[in-house]
Amino acid sequence: MFLYPIPDIKDEAELINRFDEVFNDELTAVIASSNIDTDWDSVGWRGIMLNNGVMWVDTDGKIIAVNTQNAKEQALAKSLIEQGKQSLHASINTFEKPVLDWKTANYHIRVDDLGDHNFRYAVWGIDKKPSDKPDMVLLNGDITFEGSGGNHNYTFKNGRYSYVLQVTIIGCDTSPPGWLEVYKGDELLLAEDVISAH
Repeated sequence: MFLYPIPDIKDEAELINRFDEVFNDELTAVIASSNIDTDWDSVGWRGIMLNNGVMWVDTDGKIIAVNTQNAKEQALAKSLIEQGKQSLHASINTFEKPVLDWKTANYHIRVDDLGDHNFRYAVWGIDKKPSDKPDMVLLNGDITFEGSGGNHNYTFKNGRYSYVLQVTIIGCDTSPPGWLEVYKGDELLLAEDVISAH
C-alpha cells in the first residue's frame, strides 16, 4: 500500500491506527464525491481503480494501493530514509530516495533514486550486511512501465549483462513482490523471486 520505506498496513486494526497517514481530508473528499460510473474503472482480475490509479481495490473489496502521499506520510518517509542511510556502506549512503530493498534466495538488492530518476543498483551476497561494501554497483538504470496496473521493471546494464528487477504492484495473492532476472545478451542466466521486500 505504501511506497518504500514506509511499511505496508497489514490488517484492519493497523489501518484504523494509521488511518490519517493514508486518508487525509483531500483524499477522503475525492473518494466521497466520486461517481461509481465515471470515476471508478474495472481492470479485470486486478480489481478496480479510482481516477486512473489514485486508489486500487481488489475484487474482494480490499484496498491494495493508495498512490498519494500526505504531509504526515512524507515526514515519516523522510525520517525512515535518514535512518536507513546510517545503516548503509559509505559508498552508497547518498541518494534522494530509496526505491527497492529486496532479498532473493541468494542476493540482497537495493535500488535508489539519486535524483531525476537516475537509478542506482547495489547488490550483496545474501550473507552480507548493507553496511558492507556492495559486491556490485551499477548506475543509470532505466524504468519501464507495463500497462496501467503499475507493474514495472528496472534494467541496469554492465557490458553484455543486464540486471532486470521486475516489480509486481498488481498481481494475484500468490505473486511475489517481484523477481530478479540476469541476462547475458538475450540469454536468461538467472531468475530468482523476491522472498523479502522492505
